[in-house]
Amino acid sequence: MNAFLQGLLLGFSAAVPIGPVNVMIMSAAINSFRSAFAIGLGAMSADVAYLLLLAFGVLGYLQGEIIEKIIGAFGFCYLAYISYVIFKNADKPIRAQAQGVQANFTKNYAKGLFVTLVNPYTVGFWLSVASFAKSFENAGAVVAGLVAAIFIWIASMPFAVHKSAKFISQNVAKWINYVCAVILLGFAFFLSYKLFL
Repeated sequence: MNAFLQGLLLGFSAAVPIGPVNVMIMSAAINSFRSAFAIGLGAMSADVAYLLLLAFGVLGYLQGEIIEKIIGAFGFCYLAYISYVIFKNADKPIRAQAQGVQANFTKNYAKGLFVTLVNPYTVGFWLSVASFAKSFENAGAVVAGLVAAIFIWIASMPFAVHKSAKFISQNVAKWINYVCAVILLGFAFFLSYKLFL
């Protein structure tokens, strides 16, 4: 039980801080819980994929400098693109956006999946989790707690944002989207700076 709780705490500490995926989830949640949840589920699927790669000893091969730069270049391009899309659609009416976005569960899932897969820091996170989990006799319980925490976060955070969205005016929603777009672009440039300079 102690190992599971430790994994739970580690999972929340990884999932809660503001990062590109959380910004995307918050932006989508204003219009649609389903879309925001799909983004979170995609991100969690990428985490599970990295976890499986770690279990089979493949993740260590993704640590090389050239590989990190290739992944980082894709990450920069994709984050910049998502930032542009959010900025372009920021002024659309909330209801109109919600109707269009609801049908795109798969598209939003792919967004969350891809952004997490092309984030080289995800590789570093899972490698550090591996060394942490090894200190427990029941490493499986640590991982289970970690995955449970990520799932709780990707379900509860967009739900809370979506339920409070009815109190947000169209003008405020527009500016929230502008801020989210700028933050994502900032993450893109920060990623590029850390990897290439």
